Amino acid sequence: MRNHWASHLLALAGWLLGALLLGLIAGGPAWWLAGALAAYVAYMLRNVYLLDRVISGAPGLRTFGTRGLWPELVAGIDKIRAKSRNRKLRYHRLLREVSESTGALSDAGIILNPEKEILWFNTAATRLLGLDPARDIGNRIDNFIRHPDFVQYLEDPAGRSITIPSPTAELGFLLVQLIPYGREHQLAIVRDVTHERHLERTRRDFVANASHELRSPLTVISGYLDALAEADDPPESWREPIREMLRQANRMTQILRDLIELTRLESETSKAKYDFVDVADMLRGIVRELEARAERPKLTLRIESDAALLGSESELHSIFYNVIHNAVRFTPPTGSVDVSWGTDDAGGVFTVRDTGIGIPAELIPRITERFYRVDPGRSRATGGTGLGLAIVKHALQRHNGTLTIQSHEGQGSTFACHFSPARLVYRGGASKAAYNRPAPNVKSG
Repeated sequence: MRNHWASHLLALAGWLLGALLLGLIAGGPAWWLAGALAAYVAYMLRNVYLLDRVISGAPGLRTFGTRGLWPELVAGIDKIRAKSRNRKLRYHRLLREVSESTGALSDAGIILNPEKEILWFNTAATRLLGLDPARDIGNRIDNFIRHPDFVQYLEDPAGRSITIPSPTAELGFLLVQLIPYGREHQLAIVRDVTHERHLERTRRDFVANASHELRSPLTVISGYLDALAEADDPPESWREPIREMLRQANRMTQILRDLIELTRLESETSKAKYDFVDVADMLRGIVRELEARAERPKLTLRIESDAALLGSESELHSIFYNVIHNAVRFTPPTGSVDVSWGTDDAGGVFTVRDTGIGIPAELIPRITERFYRVDPGRSRATGGTGLGLAIVKHALQRHNGTLTIQSHEGQGSTFACHFSPARLVYRGGASKAAYNRPAPNVKSG
């Protein structure tokens, strides 16, 4: 390209020099130079016009010949145009493959802009949500999914997913997850979980029915074992087996009781009722009960707020008892368990800190699963069912609460139950000191 520019400039210089020489010979060199420049400008304007037609794609245009600057420029434009065509073909082929692959997915994919408006969706979104590409592109997604839980989730996804009833009559439940990407855009993944929910409901119904059916024969067995244990004349070799059978029967009864409670909590779709619950009084009673045990760690109860809770008294008692009892079981008699109730900017906080065996970090996400035990041997030896923390998690969800766990293996654990401000109520006119009196045998920090 540089050689062609050099040749073009040399030709221009020769053209002007020739005009100047002719002007010197014939007279009036300035007019000859002006005429030469006008001719050059006319030639350049003609070529620019033709180049514009080439760029515009005028068919069959052959005007520049095969040598010189202008044919080189046209060749460069043709080369750039060919690259652009090839690039577009690759992009179209890639887009077609992406469209075909996303269309084959069973899960719906929906791209949302920062205003939560739909930019694109795949074929599965039409099946799961009834979206129409010709009508719904550009509309907000909450115009089609109007469930209150989804509208709230749309404002604060926080890296989690949500299960909601399907907006179409053909399906039951949908699992929705929002994934951020790009510049404040989001990808909504929607999955049909109707079958999974049906299996989960079937499992819960089976557990509930089996638990109810087992209670009656187990009650009879426990009754006979109680009678045998209290009899004065059984052979000495029978006494220990009878006591062991009675212990196992009692443990099985507790497991069935917890299973029935857990199944009930999982089956409830509504939030817990709003009955007044005196948290301080309830915690004093629980601590008194656990302090009556022979071998136990040091228990300390601190009431730091006069706030009470609005909820189900039985479920809140289950939450507090299971968390404290769990800490007592996994803390040696030489250790301590600190129980506290208070409030912060986010609402009510019930905290239990212990100096027990602790939990490995990788196991913390699993300890609220049913029948999951960090130390199976110790849990069974102390009468644990493996269901207490699962009950706590589901009961907290019914009270708009969350459970957080901090623990280090061998250094103890901290369990905190957080309740929303909507569940708190303050008793007017009462001083904090009036609700900080320890119950008998309860050490207050």
